[in-house]
Formats: sequence, structure tokens, C-alpha cells
Amino acid sequence: MRVLEKESAKLASSSFELYRRRLNWRLVTQNKIMSKFQKVSERARKVKYPFNLFCQVHDETRNEVTVQLSSGANRTGVVENINTPEKKGILCEDEKGSALVASFSSSGSVAFIIYPYKSKRYARNEENIILYIGLCPDDVNDKVIEKCISKYLFYNRNSSIYGVHSNSLIDTFKINWMTFIDVRNRKKLFKSFWTLFIEWSKIVGAGIMGYIVAVITQSP
Repeated sequence: MRVLEKESAKLASSSFELYRRRLNWRLVTQNKIMSKFQKVSERARKVKYPFNLFCQVHDETRNEVTVQLSSGANRTGVVENINTPEKKGILCEDEKGSALVASFSSSGSVAFIIYPYKSKRYARNEENIILYIGLCPDDVNDKVIEKCISKYLFYNRNSSIYGVHSNSLIDTFKINWMTFIDVRNRKKLFKSFWTLFIEWSKIVGAGIMGYIVAVITQSP
């Protein structure tokens, strides 16, 4: 059976590609992303960027790694006085830190995801935005990384309570567009368009059939 030879060849080719991607990530891509994230963190301190940026690497699991550019938690300035039988004192509200995460999966693909600042009183609706998914490590070049960093810093300001009065109309449009073109929303949008197309096809089809029947019945 030639099918065994064909399937064996395909598996051998796929196994080599997976090995190559993992090797590329470990030797090149991971270091490239780390370097970019660390430079941004250092630059942020020099220009006195208001938030604390820092780079983290989580590589405890072999062939599943995340490189993360994080922005530390902030006090929102909201202070609650607590006076109950169980507890007395004050509670200072924090907004949880945001992050740009470059994730390398066991299947050999790279994703870039941004997470917003969130606090009890001020938070965006979405949990995160997927910027890229399913990238080959070969395709993660300087331009892609810098583009992700730029979008993350923009999103960072927009999601923090300290950036609430900085948003222009263009900023609002850009942030909504980023959410709109998220991979998950694109799938929902395609599904909605496909459903709409099916419904319109039924209507148009019924109209055409009605027209044909009318023509036939009117023919001498």
C-alpha cells in the first residue's frame, strides 16, 4: 500500500518542520523578542514613563514559552474606609497590571496577545486582544515586534484610569478597530456574514423561482 509511504513521508516532513521551528525559536526568535522588550523597559525608565515596564520570561515548560512585557499595578487613588464587625481599616484600590505576551506553543507557532489594565471601577469589556496568532518563528521580525509594542503602549494608556482623559476621537476609533479585527471577532463576523448570505440567497432564490413560475404560467 503506497499510502503508508506517503503518510510516512508527510509525518517525517512535518516532524522536521516542528523541530526546525522549535530550534529557531530557542536560538533566534525568543532572544530577539526579549531584547526588544528589555530595551523598551530601559527606555521607559530613561524618559520617565509613568508606568513600571519590565520584561519576564516563563520557560519552565520545554517548548512552551512566553516572553512578556508587563506594566506594573497602579493605585487608582480610590480609598475605601471599612468599618464592619469583621474588619476595620482602609482599602486602597489597585488596577491590575497590563501585559504584551509573546507566546510560543508546543505546535511551533507564535501568538502576540495584549492584556489591559483592569480595576474594580474602571475596566474595558474585553479580556484581551489577539494581535497575531499562528505565526511561524521565521516571520517574527523586528517590524512585527515593534508594531506589537506600539499597539500595546497605545492600549496601555487607553485601558488605564490614568489615560481616561487622553483619548481623542481617533484614539477611540483605533482602539475599537483593534478589538473589531481581533481573530476571534473576525471569525464571528465571517459567520454572521455567511448566515446573512444564506438568508439572502434563500430570499433571492425564492424570488427567482417565483419569477420563473410566473413566466411559465403566462406563456401561451
